[in-house]
Amino acid sequence: MKHICRNCHFLAKEYREERTGRALTFSLSQKERNHGKLNPGEIIKEHYALKCHMGVWDEGVAGSPAERNEKVNLINRKSSCFFFPYNSSMLFDAARELERRTAEYQQLRKSNFYTRIGLWVASGALVISALIEFLKNI
Repeated sequence: MKHICRNCHFLAKEYREERTGRALTFSLSQKERNHGKLNPGEIIKEHYALKCHMGVWDEGVAGSPAERNEKVNLINRKSSCFFFPYNSSMLFDAARELERRTAEYQQLRKSNFYTRIGLWVASGALVISALIEFLKNI
């Protein structure tokens, strides 16, 4: 699965009430996501603003369909985004927690990898040092 906003659980549409200014945020349905591949302005009404629920980007006032398509299908967010695959029955809070766990697990794996490399280098140096000492004593 490509790491693009259209495939991310945090892609949302927001509506602001006129009188109170209260923001109502909704997840996009699978139908809206699939149809958004072709023409996002057609299926997502203009009174909604697209946004990342995690705050990476926000459309603000609804833009043109071309601008929406560019934001939703942008691929280069991998290092600066909270991507979590879309699951139609999951709430935003659960997805946020699972994404946090996944990120922590990935960081732990990376740390363990570097620790193992350090141990191999240290054990290799120890073997070489022991071999040099052995050859000196001969």
